[in-house]
Amino acid sequence: MKATAPSRKQKESAAEPSPRSWRVAAAILALLVFPPADTTAQKLPQRPTLPTSESGGVPTVAATPSLPMAPAELRLPEERWAPPDTDEAIPLVAPDIPCSLPQVLQAASQRVKELTVNLDRFAAIERIEHREVDKKGHWRAPKERSFEYVVTVSEIRPGMVIAEEWRNGSSSTESFPTHLATLGMVALALVFHPNYVGEHDVTCEGLGQWRGRPAWQLRFQERPNRKFSDFGFRIRQHSFPAKLKGRAWFAVDTHELLRLETDLVEPLPKIRLYRNHLAVEYRPVQFPKRNLELWLPESAEMYLDFRGHRYRHRHSYRDFKLFSVDTREQINEPPQP
Repeated sequence: MKATAPSRKQKESAAEPSPRSWRVAAAILALLVFPPADTTAQKLPQRPTLPTSESGGVPTVAATPSLPMAPAELRLPEERWAPPDTDEAIPLVAPDIPCSLPQVLQAASQRVKELTVNLDRFAAIERIEHREVDKKGHWRAPKERSFEYVVTVSEIRPGMVIAEEWRNGSSSTESFPTHLATLGMVALALVFHPNYVGEHDVTCEGLGQWRGRPAWQLRFQERPNRKFSDFGFRIRQHSFPAKLKGRAWFAVDTHELLRLETDLVEPLPKIRLYRNHLAVEYRPVQFPKRNLELWLPESAEMYLDFRGHRYRHRHSYRDFKLFSVDTREQINEPPQP
């Protein structure tokens, strides 16, 4: 991957978001952008060029039939264009198994803090698929595009962590398949970062599972008096923050984040935004040459009901590359079963 060093002015601009962006960038979790016509590309900060190296695999986890299946794992019926809202369908949990929220939350928050470090250490090939529901309720043909993807995570001020994404060496949104750009979805986990988790009401619903792996099932919702929002819409130069609620699954044995889903606490009728469902899955990626395993995003999806249109964006990641001082290594996608 080739990288071009930014100018001093670009570095300063990237390090200090404008006052208008503070509200949306505060938690940098997920930002949807309709870019203005004069969007200016920013160059990717200097990164090493990574050659292809040995291949590796991803560990599999044995199924646990005794645990309930999360409804989100089931295929959506044809008449449903998006998964159910957080409060519409509550996944089942195993009965009579106590959950200590303080212990689970402390361990999970620490894992998410480690995840933010991992995000700053990898590059990958990202594939974006955009689909829209037509007037008859059928999915239109997908529009697809692939990128060389890099995400940088930094703490620009004490307690304020931001993530920036670069596709093919640019932060411009003009390269997306359509005018709708989904940004920052892989960093949605920052809801549980130590800097932000205290600004959410969190409850442990019990012991559930995700894809056969036992997991603590946590529900969360932004507090109404929170100064900044996890999520925002930007339509040209105007930003519209929105509060989120959602559910997360953390592995019982390691407390790693397996999946996180969010929905709007309430719609934004001012901009005709009535539904926004986000879902991100994470998995371990092994780098055998260094005997290293990093927890990284595998896929991210967005379902959107906006201005009378219904959309789905899906981001998937493969061919992971590791940034390191003394090692450069690439991991290919494991074969599909």
